[in-house]
Amino acid sequence: MNIFIVEDEVVTQMALARMLNSTFPDVKVVGTARTVRESVDFLRSCESGQPDLIFMDVELQDGNCFDIFRQVDITSNVVLTTAYHKYAVEAFRVGCIDYLLKPIEPQALCGAVERCRRNMNIVSSKSLLTSFDEFMKNKPMADRKIKKRFIIKLGDNFVLVPVSDIAYFYTEDNATYIVTKEGVNYIINFPLDVIITQIDLSEFFRISRYCIIALSEIRGVVKIKGGRLKVVTDFEPKCEMTVSRARVDEFLEWLA
Repeated sequence: MNIFIVEDEVVTQMALARMLNSTFPDVKVVGTARTVRESVDFLRSCESGQPDLIFMDVELQDGNCFDIFRQVDITSNVVLTTAYHKYAVEAFRVGCIDYLLKPIEPQALCGAVERCRRNMNIVSSKSLLTSFDEFMKNKPMADRKIKKRFIIKLGDNFVLVPVSDIAYFYTEDNATYIVTKEGVNYIINFPLDVIITQIDLSEFFRISRYCIIALSEIRGVVKIKGGRLKVVTDFEPKCEMTVSRARVDEFLEWLA
C-alpha cells in the first residue's frame, strides 16, 4: 500500500511514518508534504497513479487541506488528521473519508488503515467541499483558526505578508490577489471563498463576489444607483469597490 503524508509539523510527520512502517509491513510512504502547494505539486506529478491512501492534516502552513481538493482531483482514499473536536470533523466526513484525532493512537490508526483497505473508493470532492464550506460558514468565530500572515511564493522565494498589512483582496480573470496598504500587489493560490474562512471577520468584509476589504481602509460610503454602496478609500483601487445590493444591510451593520 502506497501512502502519502500531508502534515505541516515535521516531528508529527515522521512519527506517523514510523508508526505506519512498524505496524504494516506492506506500507510504503512514497512522499510527504507540509503545504498545500507541495501537496498539489506531488499529486499532479503522479504519472503512474495517485497513492492508495493519503493522510492529510487539516490545517497547513499555507491554508487547509480542502484547498488541495479545490485544485486536484483526488482518487486516493483519504484520512484526515486533526486536533478539531469530533463534532467538527463529522462535517468533513464524506464518502470513504475517515479521520483521526490528534494525538494519533496506534489502535485508531490501525482501524483507519483497515477501513481504507476494505473501501477503496474515489473521494467525492464536490460533496466534501460543500460540506466543509457549509461548516465554515456556520462555525463560531471563536473556533476559527485565524491567519496572522499569508505566505506568497515568488519564484524560488517566499514572502510573508502580515494580515495587518493587507488593504484588500480581489479576484480578476480567475486569479486572486492581495494588495497591501503600501500598494504592493501579490497573487495568491486560493480563492476568496477560502480566504474569507481564514481572516478575522470583524476586521474584513466581503463587499462583493470579487473583493474583501479591510475595515481600516474604509473612509466612508456613498449611495449609488441600484441600491448599492461605493466604498471611499484613500487609495486608487485595482478593482471596483462597490458593495453589492444583497450585502448592503449586513455591511452597514458591520460598520456600526
